Amino acid sequence: MSEVPKDAWKLSAIMAGQGAYLCALGVYGAYASGWAAKAMHGAYAGGGAFAALGLCAAITPVTRKLYMIGVHIGLILQLTFTGVFAVQSYRSFGVPEKADRHYLFVLMAAGSAAALYGMMKFKPKKEKK
Repeated sequence: MSEVPKDAWKLSAIMAGQGAYLCALGVYGAYASGWAAKAMHGAYAGGGAFAALGLCAAITPVTRKLYMIGVHIGLILQLTFTGVFAVQSYRSFGVPEKADRHYLFVLMAAGSAAALYGMMKFKPKKEKK
């Protein structure tokens, strides 16, 4: 079995960073709403995103097989987060009840898209024959 690509740590850092970013925004959203029940799901989802992406980041630099699993599950999560937060941004735009969370959805969608772009930028290149 071949070795883990040399840039695996970059992909791990992107996934861990995105997880921490989403967690921080989720907790901030709950805090900004006075820890209201309607906004606590953001903190819970942020913690879940941090756990899932953190696990993917942790297994990525271990072995080639875990690298492939971690990176591909991470990509699926990032694509899912980008889509979910983009839809939430769209649905909350112009809705007075959700105006306090709209900017968080936009930041979460933008951060998820940036992380997805970073993952694609640092993926290993195939060697030319």
